[in-house]
Amino acid sequence: MSRMCTKIKAIYNSFIQETKGNDDASVRVQEKVQEVLREKKQELDWQEFEQYRDQIYEVSSAAEEAGFINGFKYAVMLMAECYARDFKTIEEL
Repeated sequence: MSRMCTKIKAIYNSFIQETKGNDDASVRVQEKVQEVLREKKQELDWQEFEQYRDQIYEVSSAAEEAGFINGFKYAVMLMAECYARDFKTIEEL
């Protein structure tokens, strides 16, 4: 993992600690996970369900983190592009 990704991951972990999963995106993800789990609960015995639930939460957490990191990178690239355009416009004046 690159240093940049490590730093972005630290920002993400700090964000999660502050929001404790109460932001809109996390709430929507949790609602979807609960929906999937409700359907599976009828199909599996207790131990299989517990393992399935743990796997779902692990995948959900990894996807949420990866989405944050990719979104953060995209936002930084977009800001850099905007600043570069502004700087070029100033130079042309």
